[in-house]
Amino acid sequence: MKKGMRILVWIAGIVALFLLIGAFLPGSATISRSASIQAPVPAVYNVITDLTTYDAWMTWNQVDTAMKKEYGPLTKGKGAWYTWSSENWKVGEGKLEITDVQPNKSVTTALLFGGADEPTHANWELKDTANATQITWTLNADLGHNPISRWFGLFFDNMMGPDFEKGLAQLKQKIESGELKIPEPKMTLEEINTPAFQALSILDTAAVMADIGPVLQKAYGEIGQLIGTAQLKVSGTPLAWYFTSGEPFVLEAAIPVDKAPASTTGRIKWKSIPQGKAVVVHYYGPYEESYLAYARIQEWLKATNNKAAGAPYDIYVDDPTTKKSMYEVRTDIVQPIE
Repeated sequence: MKKGMRILVWIAGIVALFLLIGAFLPGSATISRSASIQAPVPAVYNVITDLTTYDAWMTWNQVDTAMKKEYGPLTKGKGAWYTWSSENWKVGEGKLEITDVQPNKSVTTALLFGGADEPTHANWELKDTANATQITWTLNADLGHNPISRWFGLFFDNMMGPDFEKGLAQLKQKIESGELKIPEPKMTLEEINTPAFQALSILDTAAVMADIGPVLQKAYGEIGQLIGTAQLKVSGTPLAWYFTSGEPFVLEAAIPVDKAPASTTGRIKWKSIPQGKAVVVHYYGPYEESYLAYARIQEWLKATNNKAAGAPYDIYVDDPTTKKSMYEVRTDIVQPIE
């Protein structure tokens, strides 16, 4: 009996020591792996910022090929996300979201597993080297105050490092072979004279890129109701002015009409736009990459010594639901100039 008690005391002591030491171990763990991909930086960036490519190279997405995924309104760039669920205990459920992008430089994601209180953050950094892209994949895990989790952190790199290496190897192989090649937006720029027009508009704010679509749809719905009630005629394609270049996005959704209504309701305003000079980029591609068109306009303004005259606006020439690919969808980005 006494011998059994001594064994229990020894076990209790070992457990207590294990937990005590664990409490003083690092509260975070980091894994980092690098690879060189024989492709230009934009080609690599276009893949890792597109969530629809992850099944092809992300190791953990391949554990259960039957897992269910649901994508958010964006699948590429900042604000894009998907949730997953699986009956495989190794996969479980959770959410992956792209939380930040630095075009052609880095992509940051937040990975929230089901039952976890805080997300795990991962980052891909891209560097242009001679005829190649150096990509570094880093994951930082917060181990919290649980001493068992902190003990686990000591083996984190050895346990998960091989998955990083396999993922980068797959990414390298598929990009270099051309299997993973994301189309690039097409753009043409020209200087034009814009005609005068009048429109009904709503000023609103979108907190993040992913909110722009729903905000515009709601505004166009309200404007459409007034157009029907006032028996007006739509005289042009829906458009939107953008007064800020980053989050939060201050925008003004508008629909051109043939004449001014007798009165407006709610937050709807009527405005008249005079004719003038402008530079326009005819852009074919996903809305979330339209920053490339804005950058092209800024380059043109600088090169030609022209000055912007007011906020730019997007004209949504094509309806995405009528096209097979977003790379067939045309948006005209118009910047009035002096």
